[in-house]
Amino acid sequence: MAKNSDYTIEYIKSLGKEKNDYNLFLLLEIFKRNDLNVDIKREVVSSIGRQKNYNEVIKFISENALNKSTIMEYVYQMFRTCLYRQNVDKRFKNLKNQILDYYKNEILYKMEEYYEYKQSHHKNSKNSITRPVLLVGDSEETLKTLPENSIQLAFTSPPYYNARTYSDYHSYNDYLYKIKQVFIQCNRVIEDGRFLIVNVSPVITKRPGREFESIRYPIHFDFHKILEESGFYFIDEIIWIKPEPSVKNRIGGYQQTRKALSYKPNCITESIMVYRKKCSFLLDKNINEYKFFDKYAEEEIDTTNCWHIAPKSDKEHPAIFPEELCRRILKYYSFEGDTVLDPFAGSGTFGRVAHNMKRIPVMCEMDENYIKLITGVKIDYDIRR
Repeated sequence: MAKNSDYTIEYIKSLGKEKNDYNLFLLLEIFKRNDLNVDIKREVVSSIGRQKNYNEVIKFISENALNKSTIMEYVYQMFRTCLYRQNVDKRFKNLKNQILDYYKNEILYKMEEYYEYKQSHHKNSKNSITRPVLLVGDSEETLKTLPENSIQLAFTSPPYYNARTYSDYHSYNDYLYKIKQVFIQCNRVIEDGRFLIVNVSPVITKRPGREFESIRYPIHFDFHKILEESGFYFIDEIIWIKPEPSVKNRIGGYQQTRKALSYKPNCITESIMVYRKKCSFLLDKNINEYKFFDKYAEEEIDTTNCWHIAPKSDKEHPAIFPEELCRRILKYYSFEGDTVLDPFAGSGTFGRVAHNMKRIPVMCEMDENYIKLITGVKIDYDIRR
């Protein structure tokens, strides 16, 4: 009997490459061994799937895939065989559907979606925007005027729930509903597979009286749900870390009394939530559309998801984006020439930085005071009211 060390990935692949019954039955015997690691046995399953004896391959998959004691890594490879063989033998299609119904597994559904996309040779219907645009009015409505798939990146900080003078909603549910409608429009205009990035942090409402408790809302947790429902899926969370002297002092009471239960730490972080528009292809497809090297890629990079950036204050706007934050987002998630969107533009910092980095900004804003700030810089916006 062959030793465990005799079975390498290269050896198993060689058995799968040469398609004959001898290799097939040898692979079937190897799969029965319990002393091989998952990577080796996964390659065994893949090599079995390459064989031409469909009767034996189907028998193998039927006996093992529809068995919840089988490791899912092996099931995925069996399902992959069914996907790519379903057009040459309908038994594979039937088996594929049985596996889907048996597991109801999200990865299997995604595999089928990717396969169907590749077969359809789908292309984005990108409509190029050639100059900066300022959409004046409610972004839920003004975004409807943009073509589908015309934006390569969206980055924004939605108005915080009843935390500033520019944000007032009747209830928290009303607030989430409104933000979701904007995210849905973002999904429509963002190119397939590109990113929506949202800067958000928990918000605490003022107490209506000293005898009432304030409410602290974990907005980023609730945003995850509405982002998924709007057609995006989670990629990363970047933590924006501010210098402690720049944030509101919440720890003072505990420092004085040291009473348990009264501890409230100073909040020096905000979340940068990175989401990708749902699609049926890998990110490589988006990257390969660019044939040039972006000069910003030569700069020093952030190697962790913690970014130390000082906040920016402005008498004209209570929650202005730091330019450095905008610059990093544009550097890591877009290329020169891309059209980039901020659906809650505020004073327009993102648009200014984008323009300086040779991107084409699309800004949405409804406050006339902020519109004056946006148009007061040397950017020739196409203003659409």
